[in-house]
Amino acid sequence: MKISFVLPSIFPTLVAGAIDAARAEAAGLDHEIVVVSPFEIAGPQVRWVKEESPRGSIAACNLGFAAATGDVFVLLADDNRLDPGALGLALAHLQAREAETPLLAVGFPLGVRGIVAVGSVYGRYYPYFFMLRRATLTAVGGGFDEGYVKYHADPDLGLRIWKAGGRCEFAAGAIIRAVADRGGAGQAPDKSRGSAASDFARFAEIWGPSYPGWGTAQNIVNLDISTDLLPLAGGPANTVLAQSPAQILDLRILAGLTTVSLHHGVRVGAGRALQALEYLRWLAAVAPDVLNVVVKNGIEASLARP
Repeated sequence: MKISFVLPSIFPTLVAGAIDAARAEAAGLDHEIVVVSPFEIAGPQVRWVKEESPRGSIAACNLGFAAATGDVFVLLADDNRLDPGALGLALAHLQAREAETPLLAVGFPLGVRGIVAVGSVYGRYYPYFFMLRRATLTAVGGGFDEGYVKYHADPDLGLRIWKAGGRCEFAAGAIIRAVADRGGAGQAPDKSRGSAASDFARFAEIWGPSYPGWGTAQNIVNLDISTDLLPLAGGPANTVLAQSPAQILDLRILAGLTTVSLHHGVRVGAGRALQALEYLRWLAAVAPDVLNVVVKNGIEASLARP
Protein backbone atom coordinates (compact mmCIF):
# COMPACT_ATOMS: atom_id res chain seq x y z
CA MET A 1 0.00 0.00 0.00
CA LYS A 2 1.30 3.42 -0.98
CA ILE A 3 0.09 6.64 0.67
CA SER A 4 -0.08 9.87 -1.29
CA PHE A 5 -0.23 13.06 0.77
CA VAL A 6 -1.87 15.83 -1.25
CA LEU A 7 -0.54 19.18 -0.12
CA PRO A 8 -1.38 22.42 -1.98
CA SER A 9 0.50 25.58 -1.03
CA ILE A 10 1.54 29.04 -2.12
CA PHE A 11 3.77 29.61 0.93
CA PRO A 12 7.30 28.10 0.78
CA THR A 13 8.00 28.37 4.52
CA LEU A 14 4.70 26.81 5.56
CA VAL A 15 4.86 23.94 3.11
CA ALA A 16 8.42 23.06 4.12
CA GLY A 17 7.24 22.44 7.67
CA ALA A 18 4.21 20.50 6.44
CA ILE A 19 6.44 18.26 4.31
CA ASP A 20 8.72 17.51 7.23
CA ALA A 21 5.75 16.69 9.47
CA ALA A 22 4.12 14.42 6.88
CA ARG A 23 7.40 12.62 6.24
CA ALA A 24 7.85 12.01 9.97
CA GLU A 25 4.31 10.61 10.29
CA ALA A 26 4.82 8.26 7.34
CA ALA A 27 8.23 6.97 8.40
CA GLY A 28 8.47 3.29 7.55
CA LEU A 29 5.53 3.43 5.11
CA ASP A 30 5.61 3.58 1.32
CA HIS A 31 4.57 7.16 0.62
CA GLU A 32 4.89 10.26 -1.50
CA ILE A 33 4.14 13.91 -0.75
CA VAL A 34 2.42 15.54 -3.72
CA VAL A 35 3.01 19.29 -3.44
CA VAL A 36 0.97 21.53 -5.73
CA SER A 37 2.53 24.97 -5.88
CA PRO A 38 3.68 27.72 -8.27
CA PHE A 39 7.27 27.36 -6.97
CA GLU A 40 9.48 24.29 -7.25
CA ILE A 41 9.78 21.94 -4.29
CA ALA A 42 12.23 19.06 -4.17
CA GLY A 43 13.22 16.49 -1.58
CA PRO A 44 12.90 12.84 -0.58
CA GLN A 45 9.46 11.39 -1.40
CA VAL A 46 8.33 14.77 -2.80
CA ARG A 47 6.46 14.87 -6.11
CA TRP A 48 6.10 18.47 -7.28
CA VAL A 49 3.13 19.53 -9.44
CA LYS A 50 3.61 22.98 -10.93
CA GLU A 51 0.57 25.18 -10.60
CA GLU A 52 0.91 27.20 -13.77
CA SER A 53 -1.89 29.63 -12.92
CA PRO A 54 -3.11 29.43 -9.31
CA ARG A 55 -6.92 29.11 -9.20
CA GLY A 56 -7.39 28.51 -5.49
CA SER A 57 -7.11 25.59 -3.12
CA ILE A 58 -9.98 23.53 -4.59
CA ALA A 59 -8.43 23.38 -8.06
CA ALA A 60 -4.98 22.80 -6.54
CA CYS A 61 -6.23 19.80 -4.55
CA ASN A 62 -7.67 18.31 -7.73
CA LEU A 63 -4.31 18.69 -9.48
CA GLY A 64 -2.76 16.81 -6.58
CA PHE A 65 -5.32 14.00 -6.71
CA ALA A 66 -4.73 13.63 -10.46
CA ALA A 67 -0.95 13.43 -10.06
CA ALA A 68 -0.90 11.11 -7.04
CA THR A 69 0.25 7.55 -7.65
CA GLY A 70 -0.69 6.00 -4.32
CA ASP A 71 -3.50 3.65 -3.32
CA VAL A 72 -4.58 5.87 -0.42
CA PHE A 73 -4.88 9.65 -0.50
CA VAL A 74 -4.39 11.87 2.55
CA LEU A 75 -5.44 15.51 2.17
CA LEU A 76 -3.49 18.04 4.22
CA ALA A 77 -3.03 21.81 4.33
CA ASP A 78 0.24 23.66 4.67
CA ASP A 79 -0.91 25.37 7.88
CA ASN A 80 -2.06 22.22 9.71
CA ARG A 81 -0.12 19.37 11.29
CA LEU A 82 -1.19 15.87 12.29
CA ASP A 83 -0.60 14.95 15.91
CA PRO A 84 2.09 12.26 16.32
CA GLY A 85 0.51 8.89 15.58
CA ALA A 86 -2.57 10.35 13.89
CA LEU A 87 -1.75 8.86 10.51
CA GLY A 88 -1.44 5.37 12.02
CA LEU A 89 -4.75 5.72 13.84
CA ALA A 90 -6.52 6.80 10.65
CA LEU A 91 -4.95 3.99 8.63
CA ALA A 92 -5.96 1.42 11.26
CA HIS A 93 -9.53 2.75 11.22
CA LEU A 94 -9.66 2.59 7.42
CA GLN A 95 -8.40 -0.99 7.32
CA ALA A 96 -10.70 -2.13 10.13
CA ARG A 97 -13.86 -0.64 8.62
CA GLU A 98 -13.49 -0.83 4.85
CA ALA A 99 -14.45 -4.51 4.58
CA GLU A 100 -17.89 -3.55 5.86
CA THR A 101 -17.99 -0.15 4.14
CA PRO A 102 -15.84 -0.12 0.98
CA LEU A 103 -16.65 3.53 0.17
CA LEU A 104 -15.15 5.08 3.28
CA ALA A 105 -13.59 8.44 4.06
CA VAL A 106 -11.74 8.65 7.37
CA GLY A 107 -11.46 12.14 8.78
CA PHE A 108 -9.03 13.80 11.17
CA PRO A 109 -10.87 15.69 13.95
CA LEU A 110 -9.70 19.30 14.23
CA GLY A 111 -8.09 20.54 17.44
CA VAL A 112 -8.71 24.22 18.21
CA ARG A 113 -7.82 25.90 21.54
CA GLY A 114 -8.01 22.63 23.42
CA ILE A 115 -11.34 21.64 21.85
CA VAL A 116 -11.55 18.78 19.33
CA ALA A 117 -14.43 19.14 16.87
CA VAL A 118 -15.86 17.52 13.77
CA GLY A 119 -17.98 19.02 11.01
CA SER A 120 -21.48 18.06 9.96
CA VAL A 121 -23.88 19.20 7.27
CA TYR A 122 -27.55 18.23 7.06
CA GLY A 123 -26.90 15.94 10.02
CA ARG A 124 -24.10 13.95 8.40
CA TYR A 125 -20.41 13.99 9.22
CA TYR A 126 -17.97 15.29 6.65
CA PRO A 127 -14.19 15.49 7.15
CA TYR A 128 -12.21 18.72 6.86
CA PHE A 129 -9.07 16.67 6.17
CA PHE A 130 -9.24 13.01 5.29
CA MET A 131 -7.81 9.68 4.25
CA LEU A 132 -9.54 7.60 1.58
CA ARG A 133 -8.83 5.08 -1.12
CA ARG A 134 -8.24 6.24 -4.67
CA ALA A 135 -11.09 3.93 -5.68
CA THR A 136 -13.49 5.73 -3.32
CA LEU A 137 -12.71 9.12 -4.82
CA THR A 138 -13.14 7.71 -8.33
CA ALA A 139 -16.46 6.07 -7.42
CA VAL A 140 -18.03 9.36 -6.32
CA GLY A 141 -17.02 11.35 -9.38
CA GLY A 142 -13.44 12.35 -8.65
CA GLY A 143 -12.11 15.20 -6.55
CA PHE A 144 -13.66 18.46 -5.41
CA ASP A 145 -16.35 20.26 -7.38
CA GLU A 146 -14.62 23.29 -8.87
CA GLY A 147 -17.94 25.10 -9.11
CA TYR A 148 -17.19 26.24 -5.55
CA VAL A 149 -14.76 29.13 -5.18
CA LYS A 150 -13.38 28.43 -1.72
CA TYR A 151 -15.99 26.98 0.62
CA HIS A 152 -18.24 23.90 0.90
CA ALA A 153 -16.33 21.66 -1.51
CA ASP A 154 -15.42 19.38 1.41
CA PRO A 155 -19.01 18.89 2.69
CA ASP A 156 -20.09 18.43 -0.93
CA LEU A 157 -17.59 15.57 -1.29
CA GLY A 158 -18.74 14.11 2.03
CA LEU A 159 -22.38 14.08 0.94
CA ARG A 160 -21.43 12.50 -2.37
CA ILE A 161 -19.84 9.63 -0.43
CA TRP A 162 -22.94 9.22 1.76
CA LYS A 163 -25.21 9.37 -1.30
CA ALA A 164 -23.21 6.61 -3.02
CA GLY A 165 -23.88 4.31 -0.07
CA GLY A 166 -20.57 4.97 1.66
CA ARG A 167 -19.76 6.54 4.99
CA CYS A 168 -17.65 9.31 6.42
CA GLU A 169 -16.18 8.48 9.82
CA PHE A 170 -13.50 10.05 11.96
CA ALA A 171 -10.65 8.21 13.63
CA ALA A 172 -10.77 8.93 17.36
CA GLY A 173 -7.54 10.52 18.54
CA ALA A 174 -6.24 11.17 15.01
CA ILE A 175 -6.19 14.92 15.54
CA ILE A 176 -5.01 17.62 13.16
CA ARG A 177 -4.20 21.12 14.42
CA ALA A 178 -3.51 24.52 12.94
CA VAL A 179 0.07 25.76 13.28
CA ALA A 180 0.48 28.34 16.02
CA ASP A 181 2.92 30.48 14.04
CA ARG A 182 2.51 31.07 10.30
CA GLY A 183 6.05 32.49 10.12
CA GLY A 184 4.96 35.68 8.40
CA ALA A 185 2.95 33.89 5.72
CA GLY A 186 -0.27 35.72 4.92
CA GLN A 187 -3.65 34.28 4.04
CA ALA A 188 -4.29 32.73 0.63
CA PRO A 189 -5.90 35.20 -1.79
CA ASP A 190 -9.00 33.04 -2.32
CA LYS A 191 -9.78 33.36 1.40
CA SER A 192 -10.59 37.04 0.84
CA ARG A 193 -12.85 36.69 -2.19
CA GLY A 194 -16.01 36.82 -0.09
CA SER A 195 -17.32 33.63 -1.64
CA ALA A 196 -18.82 32.02 1.48
CA ALA A 197 -22.39 33.18 0.84
CA SER A 198 -22.40 32.36 -2.88
CA ASP A 199 -20.71 29.01 -2.32
CA PHE A 200 -23.27 28.06 0.32
CA ALA A 201 -26.14 29.16 -1.94
CA ARG A 202 -24.85 26.76 -4.59
CA PHE A 203 -24.36 24.01 -2.03
CA ALA A 204 -27.89 24.42 -0.63
CA GLU A 205 -29.39 24.45 -4.12
CA ILE A 206 -27.69 21.14 -4.92
CA TRP A 207 -28.24 19.32 -1.62
CA GLY A 208 -31.08 21.08 0.20
CA PRO A 209 -33.91 19.26 -1.62
CA SER A 210 -32.48 15.91 -0.46
CA TYR A 211 -32.69 16.97 3.19
CA PRO A 212 -36.11 18.50 3.88
CA GLY A 213 -36.77 19.92 7.33
CA TRP A 214 -33.38 21.50 7.76
CA GLY A 215 -34.10 25.02 6.54
CA THR A 216 -31.87 27.14 4.36
CA ALA A 217 -29.65 29.15 6.74
CA GLN A 218 -26.02 28.09 6.82
CA ASN A 219 -25.72 28.33 10.61
CA ILE A 220 -28.48 25.74 11.13
CA VAL A 221 -27.28 23.38 8.38
CA ASN A 222 -23.50 23.36 8.75
CA LEU A 223 -22.73 22.47 12.37
CA ASP A 224 -19.43 21.83 14.18
CA ILE A 225 -19.69 19.48 17.16
CA SER A 226 -17.17 18.88 19.94
CA THR A 227 -16.24 15.20 20.08
CA ASP A 228 -16.73 15.42 23.87
CA LEU A 229 -20.41 16.26 23.31
CA LEU A 230 -21.10 14.05 20.31
CA PRO A 231 -22.14 10.96 22.37
CA LEU A 232 -25.10 13.03 23.62
CA ALA A 233 -26.42 13.13 20.05
CA GLY A 234 -27.19 9.42 20.36
CA GLY A 235 -25.97 8.39 16.93
CA PRO A 236 -23.44 5.73 15.87
CA ALA A 237 -19.86 6.03 17.05
CA ASN A 238 -17.19 7.86 15.03
CA THR A 239 -19.59 9.79 12.83
CA VAL A 240 -22.58 12.14 12.80
CA LEU A 241 -25.87 10.80 11.50
CA ALA A 242 -28.92 12.79 12.64
CA GLN A 243 -32.10 12.90 10.56
CA SER A 244 -35.21 12.94 12.77
CA PRO A 245 -36.59 16.27 14.08
CA ALA A 246 -35.51 15.35 17.62
CA GLN A 247 -32.00 14.48 16.45
CA ILE A 248 -31.78 17.70 14.43
CA LEU A 249 -32.77 19.72 17.47
CA ASP A 250 -30.20 17.99 19.68
CA LEU A 251 -27.45 18.48 17.12
CA ARG A 252 -28.18 22.21 16.91
CA ILE A 253 -28.11 22.53 20.70
CA LEU A 254 -24.79 20.66 20.88
CA ALA A 255 -23.39 22.85 18.10
CA GLY A 256 -24.40 25.92 20.11
CA LEU A 257 -22.61 24.56 23.17
CA THR A 258 -19.58 23.79 21.01
CA THR A 259 -19.46 27.40 19.83
CA VAL A 260 -19.46 28.57 23.46
CA SER A 261 -16.67 26.07 24.20
CA LEU A 262 -14.57 27.26 21.26
CA HIS A 263 -15.09 30.92 22.19
CA HIS A 264 -13.69 30.38 25.68
CA GLY A 265 -11.29 27.55 24.91
CA VAL A 266 -12.86 25.55 27.74
CA ARG A 267 -14.77 22.28 27.48
CA VAL A 268 -18.39 22.45 28.56
CA GLY A 269 -18.19 18.96 30.04
CA ALA A 270 -20.65 16.14 29.52
CA GLY A 271 -22.51 16.74 32.79
CA ARG A 272 -23.23 20.41 32.18
CA ALA A 273 -23.90 19.75 28.52
CA LEU A 274 -26.53 17.14 29.40
CA GLN A 275 -28.24 19.60 31.77
CA ALA A 276 -28.24 22.24 29.03
CA LEU A 277 -29.52 19.75 26.49
CA GLU A 278 -32.41 18.68 28.73
CA TYR A 279 -33.34 22.28 29.53
CA LEU A 280 -33.23 23.46 25.94
CA ARG A 281 -35.24 20.43 24.79
CA TRP A 282 -37.90 21.47 27.32
CA LEU A 283 -37.73 25.06 26.15
CA ALA A 284 -38.16 23.94 22.55
CA ALA A 285 -41.43 22.23 23.49
CA VAL A 286 -43.11 25.29 25.02
CA ALA A 287 -43.86 26.94 21.67
CA PRO A 288 -44.22 25.79 18.06
CA ASP A 289 -41.33 25.83 15.63
CA VAL A 290 -38.60 26.56 18.18
CA LEU A 291 -35.77 24.78 16.40
CA ASN A 292 -32.84 27.11 16.01
CA VAL A 293 -29.99 27.39 18.48
CA VAL A 294 -28.72 30.93 18.83
CA VAL A 295 -25.31 31.65 20.32
CA LYS A 296 -25.20 35.25 21.53
CA ASN A 297 -21.92 37.10 22.04
CA GLY A 298 -20.12 33.78 22.27
CA ILE A 299 -21.23 33.22 25.86
CA GLU A 300 -24.91 32.27 25.73
CA ALA A 301 -26.65 29.39 23.95
CA SER A 302 -30.40 29.48 23.61
CA LEU A 303 -33.26 28.53 21.30
CA ALA A 304 -35.28 30.81 19.11
CA ARG A 305 -38.11 30.57 16.61
CA PRO A 306 -37.01 30.57 12.95
